[in-house]
Amino acid sequence: MALIEALVASAVLGIGLVAATRLTLYTLNTASDTRQHTVALTLALDAMDCHQSGRSGCPLQTSATVQGTTYDLQSQVQTRPGLALEDLQVRVQWPAVGPALGAVGGGFGAGSPGQVQLRMGELVLHSSRDAVPAWLGVSLP
Repeated sequence: MALIEALVASAVLGIGLVAATRLTLYTLNTASDTRQHTVALTLALDAMDCHQSGRSGCPLQTSATVQGTTYDLQSQVQTRPGLALEDLQVRVQWPAVGPALGAVGGGFGAGSPGQVQLRMGELVLHSSRDAVPAWLGVSLP
């Protein structure tokens, strides 16, 4: 009888340890995703500030490597016909390793054990600016 109790207690303890390990892995993946998204947002905001300032020399395509992750930045500047506005778009893409959170099929751990799913993270910023040249200036009454 004592042997059966010990086996049941070991099984319950094992299930608890597996659950704690899965929670730890999920937390690490979430922290990594958050860090990558924060870096991508910082890079996108820097590129957007460069384009909104109207400076020449702002690259339309570039890539940056931060902490081993390569981020590809693509910018578009399009003039609206009939208006003195330019639409700005900055897109940042990076490879994100891990399960797709909230994916159909079970979210975390939906694939086979030990399988790493490669997916792309993406962040897109949109804005507009006036197309009036900076040298034109503003006159006060």
